[in-house]
Formats: sequence, C-alpha cells, structure tokens
Amino acid sequence: MQPVSGTPAASTVPRTPPSGIPAVPRTPVPPDRTEEPYDADLAGYLAAHPAPAAAVDAVIRDERGRILVVDPVYKDGWDLPGGMVDDEGLVDGLLREIREELGPVPARAGRLLAVDDVPAAVYGRALVACVYTVRLPLPVTVDDLVLQRDELRAAAFLPEEAALARLPRRLRRRTAAALEAERGAHTAQLHDGRPVPLDPRDRWALLPSPAVYAAVLNEDGRGRVLLVRAGTDGPDERGDGAAEAPGGGLVLPGGPLTAAETPARGAARAAARALGTRPAPVGRLLAVDGVPAPPGGRALTAHLFAADPDHPTADPDQPATDPGSASGAFGSTGADEAATVPGTGRKDGPEGPEGPEDEPSTEPRSDAEAEVGPDAEPRSTAGPEAGAPGGSGAVRAVWVEAREAAALLPDWQAPLLRHGLRALALGTVAQLEGGVPQPGTAAGAPPRAQRGAGTPE
Repeated sequence: MQPVSGTPAASTVPRTPPSGIPAVPRTPVPPDRTEEPYDADLAGYLAAHPAPAAAVDAVIRDERGRILVVDPVYKDGWDLPGGMVDDEGLVDGLLREIREELGPVPARAGRLLAVDDVPAAVYGRALVACVYTVRLPLPVTVDDLVLQRDELRAAAFLPEEAALARLPRRLRRRTAAALEAERGAHTAQLHDGRPVPLDPRDRWALLPSPAVYAAVLNEDGRGRVLLVRAGTDGPDERGDGAAEAPGGGLVLPGGPLTAAETPARGAARAAARALGTRPAPVGRLLAVDGVPAPPGGRALTAHLFAADPDHPTADPDQPATDPGSASGAFGSTGADEAATVPGTGRKDGPEGPEGPEDEPSTEPRSDAEAEVGPDAEPRSTAGPEAGAPGGSGAVRAVWVEAREAAALLPDWQAPLLRHGLRALALGTVAQLEGGVPQPGTAAGAPPRAQRGAGTPE
C-alpha cells in the first residue's frame, strides 16, 4: 500500500528526532479528576476501540506567496510537509513532523484549513487528514531550511498552480480545497478530497469574503489625530511590518469586526478596546477602502468613522508624546511618569490601573480581533495588550500632528487617514480601492467638478 501523503512507511518512521535536533519534551497534563471521575472500564474500552489514522500537512508560504512542497525519500512524488500523528495532539504532531523534515525551524501553527475523511477503501484503514497553515519567519528560502536527508530528497517554493501540479491527484484535491479555504474564512469539510454537501444556510456562511476592519478618527481641532500603539507579539498577516516597528508602530484606533457586528458597532467596540475606554457611539462614515489581499492573505474592507463629538472617546487636552521617541511614546513608564490613558482619566503604570473603582469592561472580546492584523492573519494591530494593565506598561495612545500621522501608519492605513481627514473637512465620504479614490465620488472627482458642485477649494 502506498504510504499516505507525507507519511513514511511503518518500517521507516523515525521514533526519535534526527541527529542534531533536540527532542521535544512531552509533559503529560494530569487529568482533572474533579471535573469527571475516572472510569477504568471506559478508559479500557476507548483504548481498544478502533479509530481512524490521522495525518497532518502544512501550507507554508514564502514572502512571495509561493507554497513549499517536498520530495520524500520513502515514496515517489512530491508532497506537503507533514506526516502521521502519533499518540499526541494534531498540532503537536504537525510541528514534530516539520522539525523532523525541515530541521529546527521556528514554525508556528496557524488555522485549520481542511479536514478530509478518507474512506478505508483507499488505504485499507479510515484516515482523517488535516491541513493547517504554518508560519515561518519571513523572508525565508529553501536555503534557510535544514532538510533531513533521511526524510527528504528536495524541497521547493513554487507558485500555487505549479505546486498543485506536482502533487498526487488525491492530495492535489485536498490541497486545492485548503487553499480555497485559506482565501476565505472557513475550514473545508471534505470526503476523499471532495466537498461534503452542506445545508444551504451553512454554505452561505462559509463563502469566502473579505475581512472587515473598522477604525475611528479622533481629531482634536488643532491639527492632531489620535493613534494607538500596535501589537508587539509578531508581524501582522498583511506583512506591512507595523507590528515589527520600534515599540510596535502606530495604527488608528480600531480592529476587525465579528460576524455579528455592523461596521459602526464594531468600530466603537474595537476603538474602545484599543484605547482602554468604554465603548461610545461613533460619528459619521468618512471613508471606505477595499484593500487587496497579500499573497496567502485576506482582502480587507476598511471603514473609517469620525468620533462622535457628543461622545468623545479621547481627551484632546492630553499632552502629545513625541512619536519618534521610543522612550517617550513607547517606552516603559515609571511610577512617576505613568501616562494618562485618553478618555479614562486614569493612569496606567507598572502597577496597572489606580484604585479599585476601575471596573473591567464587560464587552466581549472577538476571536477575530485576536487573529486579524488586518492578515489579516491576522492579530489585531490595535490590541489592548500594548498598554493594558499587566502588559508592558507602555503608553497606549498618542496625539500626533495630522501632517505627520500618515507617515507613521502602515501602508494600508495611511490613505484611509489622508482621505478621511479630507472627507471630515468637506462633509463627504471617500470611496477608495487600494487606497486610490474612485472616479465619480467626491474624493475622486476632479477639483473643477468639486468646485462646480459647491465644494470649497
């Protein structure tokens, strides 16, 4: 029988990592006996119960969006990195297989893209094959990998079509479905590589769609706008480097929407979470931008709202901090220099909020907010962890001169701010595509047409 995708024949499965790669300690988690009493009969039944085999594969991309494919030594044909799961978790097995094939690379498992139920008639035993995204630090080339020669003959980063063409037909179907899921927001449910029929309501819910991001423009009337510190736990999925900038970079207060939110409600919630304040209604819509997807990422529909003057989310009298100074805007604050968080009147220093009267927000946190950056792979670039109590203790927000703010933002947010400020002054709404104003809109109309329509010069 031909081994399963990414799976050595039973006699060639290495039980220990190849030479030079440290073994990964496996510390079993003791069961919580208080949650459920131990049942010896049930444990014995489950241990002897027949179960499908499990395999895990990885979609790994380089900075150009090309996919990594490998040539295993134990079978003919190319494959995705991965292999069979032992008595371990799916993600644990995936990362172990990657280390065994590609060396001690700092790989991080991403989201589950596809689950494929392969019937027993194919390999003689039922198989559950899962495909995950896996992230490697970018830029990455094949030369950066340490191929284990007892596992792989070769590896290559290839464009999607070329990568699919090298894979065996069954794996090709599964991988194509996984790539389609990667472009969307769902996990592909497959039977031998083919989509499982779903109820129409679920099919609509799984349709690929752009992520939606909403932000709030706080302008103090003195030529300054409010920006917040981006997350610092790694690069965002758009690859614009905001999260890798010194101190985490600066972004507009906002974040990705949940599936149940309107853009206005999502903007209010995400901006409040980024600023550490309570949610307040937002004002009128200023700009909408359709941001193209980066390789392997998600397209983005970004909304920018004005702050509601009757419900301000920030205090314009808060002293501005020099955004160019890492020790000022982003450095850790001492007890004597705790920064006032705009709109709250409280101070956040190394010890967290002052006084017991600070009540935690009851607003739910979005799972999407923790993942989208916006690809979002992503992390929210405006997450509260940047200056939240118990976090780094750094300044959370800063007022910046409007003429300088766009240069400090990620590339995809700068046009949103520039045209949002203009729309705020003119009373219009900017319709953008990739940051470019569209003809027929106030932002995209020629200056003469704007003057003829009564728009001030």
